[in-house]
Amino acid sequence: MKKFLALGLTISASLGVSLMGSRGGPAESMSLPVCASSTSPWIPGPLADNSPISNGTSVCGVGSRGPGGGIIVYDAGELKWWGRYIEFRRVLAVAGVPWAPRGSTELPIYEGDAASVQRLRVDAKAVGMGATNTRAIVAKYGPGRYAASIVDEFRAGGHDDWFLPSKDELNLVYNYLAMTQHPDQVPDGPVWSSTEAWKNIAWYQLFEDGTQFSDSYILASKGGNKGRPINIKYPGTSFPSRSYQMYAVRAFPKGTGEVPPVSLPALTGNTCTNQGPCLVGDVGPAGGVVFYDAGTTKSWGRYLEVSPKSAEVIGWPWRKPGYDYQTDLVYPLDGDLARLARVKSKAIGMGAANTSAVVKAYGPGRYAAKYAADYAVNGYDDWFLPSADELDVMYNVLYAVEEPLSPFAPTYYWSSSEYDLKNAWTVLFRSGQRFDREGWFTAKDTGKPNAMRVRPIRAFG
Repeated sequence: MKKFLALGLTISASLGVSLMGSRGGPAESMSLPVCASSTSPWIPGPLADNSPISNGTSVCGVGSRGPGGGIIVYDAGELKWWGRYIEFRRVLAVAGVPWAPRGSTELPIYEGDAASVQRLRVDAKAVGMGATNTRAIVAKYGPGRYAASIVDEFRAGGHDDWFLPSKDELNLVYNYLAMTQHPDQVPDGPVWSSTEAWKNIAWYQLFEDGTQFSDSYILASKGGNKGRPINIKYPGTSFPSRSYQMYAVRAFPKGTGEVPPVSLPALTGNTCTNQGPCLVGDVGPAGGVVFYDAGTTKSWGRYLEVSPKSAEVIGWPWRKPGYDYQTDLVYPLDGDLARLARVKSKAIGMGAANTSAVVKAYGPGRYAAKYAADYAVNGYDDWFLPSADELDVMYNVLYAVEEPLSPFAPTYYWSSSEYDLKNAWTVLFRSGQRFDREGWFTAKDTGKPNAMRVRPIRAFG
């Protein structure tokens, strides 16, 4: 993982911005941990580095049993400050508990000026930050029957270093279970993360479909969701209210425990080339802003650059008008293969492939992916519609800062990731929440605050 000291920003090559964290402590031996043999199919493609690591007769890799008896859902590829692997276990027989204890639901975890607190909350989403989040929650609220405290006291497999997953760690668990249909799948319903979204709001994930909510525009002024044992029925979904549930995760082996500084994304004033090196915040080769560095060259490239504000269009649908969603398919596969393709399509590095698949299915016309694929500026024509996770990083790095690095509207932006036959994933740039929206949706008036928007990106390096 590369640290951009000029920005105070750390970006990883996982499924989002990964300012990683762990239950601290000095680095232990660099010897490989003991893992059981693989128990379920590995996730294909770029969702994770699935290369097995041999340690005598044991194997550590996504899908194998970790030292704590959980399933490994993430391998960073090398030891990070928080560790290398993440395993998870379901916390059984505990459901319907709030995120914060009674009487403390309006008490924020973080204190300070608004800009600093906002960045702490953005950083707290990342892979690796779950242990740091859990410690902060328990230190703030003390003992009690609430999510972080219960998981902090969780003991399993001879280990007591389990924690409540961060927003992005929880998404790793969901993606793994969705890809493998593993028997550890939690019953449909909401699952708490350890990431605070606002003073009385916390992030959670629906395990029916992977949607990540904070409910901030429904409950923020009505007591929030931290004290609720069940979630609300969110407008636009068919899923009923259910009791909140929990997974425990742990990272191993131990890293240094040195939590990175608070991220402070900023424009650098420098312009970089297609060959790099580039920093997040540089002007990209095509005149946009660099918002992601994978650290090393991947199959899709290394850097991601968002197009200039002038590229943005409003009110374009995701699905080509007039197409039959039941017969004109982006993924003309059987049910399980299409489901796997849709989960995989959310990942960083998938935006270009998604865009190509949509354009191949729909052909010419006026729709989001075609606009992105046809866009050209400053001599560059290799633009595409970002995947759901690429769009999430765009929000975290470019918009959710005191001085946005690139102008965005506080509304919905299309990703290139299909949700189902009718819907596609979007990110709401008011809060970072990820929603599915019907592919034909344009809003009645492009001047309306909720008009759908399209912003192409490109990969290079």
